[in-house]
Amino acid sequence: MKKINLNGLTAESVTGVLLLLVALINSVLQLVGINALPIENEEVAAIVSSIFIIVTSLWNTWKNRNLSTASQLAQSITDSLKNGEILEEDVKNLINKIRK
Repeated sequence: MKKINLNGLTAESVTGVLLLLVALINSVLQLVGINALPIENEEVAAIVSSIFIIVTSLWNTWKNRNLSTASQLAQSITDSLKNGEILEEDVKNLINKIRK
């Protein structure tokens, strides 16, 4: 099982994951009949909750949340490639050496 590496997390990653957790908790509360949003009309509350969970789920799915050490390392390599700090050929050669 891969461990979550908390040292390399960005504020954006933490915020996105926390928003998703809040949306999921709100959705579960809505399912059991507890209206966490201070809206009188139940249909409006259900619609707002649904939109909230959909938007946060899509946002977190779209964004790359690098939670594991391996994904953070891979992101670092990707960023270095994009910035021209390392060459694509160097990465390919390293991968080929590891596979052999």
